[in-house]
Amino acid sequence: MKYKKFKSLGVIYALTIFLFGGLSNSIPDSFIEYGSIGIFIAGILYVFSFTAPIATAMILIFSINKNILFLGLIAGIGSLIGDLVIFHFIRISFMDEISELSKHRAAIFASNKISKKYRKYLTYFLGSFFIATPLPDEIGIAILASSKDVQMKHFSIISYILNTGGILLIVLINNLL
Repeated sequence: MKYKKFKSLGVIYALTIFLFGGLSNSIPDSFIEYGSIGIFIAGILYVFSFTAPIATAMILIFSINKNILFLGLIAGIGSLIGDLVIFHFIRISFMDEISELSKHRAAIFASNKISKKYRKYLTYFLGSFFIATPLPDEIGIAILASSKDVQMKHFSIISYILNTGGILLIVLINNLL
């Protein structure tokens, strides 16, 4: 079976959403008492597709009585930690399948059509796009982790800035409404 790990990951996401999707409204009230640690944990959960709605709700609840900038910076650190876990997992565990995918006709065609000079920038752009939008961070991280051109320090900076900015934007929009 080709791409067993990617297919298994997809099945796990689908099952998680199916089984736990209805639990997104069950945020323990006692969690709010955790303060900065709770904000940090919400930041970690913010980057995973199936926990992002819960984390967003938690961040909005935390934002009621907190300094918004402080909240964004702490949650941003949590989201960076979450993204680094995904990055390492993909870079280490999925390299065999990423190598296999790079031999696919579509990948070879794209590689031949896009100059090596621009491929690096396209990788950063596409990966950053997925991290910055409400689309699953895992897709963007997979794009970035699969490229040997992407250095850990660059990924960390991108992740922190984009996730912190996204969190602050959500909180600001909520406060305006």
